[in-house]
Amino acid sequence: MENFKYYNPTKVLFGKDVLEQFCTEITPMGKKALLIIGKNAVKASGLYARVVSLMNICGISHYTYEGIKANPIVQDADEATALAKEKKVDMVIAVGGGSVIDTAKAVAIGYYVNHSVWDFYTQKASKPTQALPLFTILTLAATGTEMNSGSVLQNDALGMKLGYSAPCMFPKVSFLDPALTLTVPLNQTAYGISDLISHALEQFFGKGNSPLSDLYTAAVIKLAIQYGEKLILNLQDYEAREQIMWLATNALNGTLKAGKNAGDWGVHDFEHTLSVLYDIAHGAGLSIVYPAWLRHQQPKINAKLAFLAKEVFGVDASNETLAANIFIQKLETFYTLIGTPIKLSQAGILPSQRDTILANLILNKVNGSVYTLNETDYGQILDRMW
Repeated sequence: MENFKYYNPTKVLFGKDVLEQFCTEITPMGKKALLIIGKNAVKASGLYARVVSLMNICGISHYTYEGIKANPIVQDADEATALAKEKKVDMVIAVGGGSVIDTAKAVAIGYYVNHSVWDFYTQKASKPTQALPLFTILTLAATGTEMNSGSVLQNDALGMKLGYSAPCMFPKVSFLDPALTLTVPLNQTAYGISDLISHALEQFFGKGNSPLSDLYTAAVIKLAIQYGEKLILNLQDYEAREQIMWLATNALNGTLKAGKNAGDWGVHDFEHTLSVLYDIAHGAGLSIVYPAWLRHQQPKINAKLAFLAKEVFGVDASNETLAANIFIQKLETFYTLIGTPIKLSQAGILPSQRDTILANLILNKVNGSVYTLNETDYGQILDRMW
């Protein structure tokens, strides 16, 4: 096993009507809050009005920054930070999915500095030592950002999408009510399931021998497939919603990487190029890249894939190569079943875009921390994606 540190200070309140505890949790943090929301979903569902009502009951004045898009951009983070400074808020409250929460994390650390938050993500600025208290109300099961210190932003002008993490970026409290995800449409539900599976896989391919983490990872993937199949048949299945929500949180709250390094993350790095160039949904991009990456790396990871084939799908793993192939095929079959793409052409990205994609991969020096990639790898993986 690799040496590791496990630290996660986020309090999670999980289940129906956990927002009833809202005032108890936020009132000690101050009297003014910045609410960050997406474009229209939380208003259309009535959740925004409910949160505003709760804030009034709590005696907390509030200001709202809205319009955060999927694949969140640094411009919104900087503008929201400026609003937070102007209003001298005491806390940030994110109401939405991973993009909203990731933006709110950037605002929380940007509040105490005089430079763009992008300087953190490009490593130009030193690690932040303080952040505004952050509370999250999750509406989409996918990224796990509600219980970790990571955030991802993209800079469209530079053609870059980068992740960043610091201990002070953990949310203070995250409210996870699965009922708030019942209105999530089929495609976004599917993309979230793809995202959580990808997070599990990234850590599974990390460096280090950690049998408990490997078995935990296999269980997360197996259950994501089991409940994902149920949920796609009935988007109002509350039990399936709650299971997927908790699986997504656990897929990236630090548990799966115990005894390993942080993971490989080459697939995520590769997918960021698709997000920047085509604004494709992150989970959709991951379901395209991962099978191609697995096939490209297969000679190096047959044993690992055979393990997953056995634990996730009950496949005889005595022939590692055969079992590995079956795992990849079954994963693709599942992605197709839930309606998330496995080929670039399914996302409207044609082979004529190959050079554009390659140029961005090279610009961003896309790589994995365990399974390193070079320009030849880029082309070979890309060719498997059509």
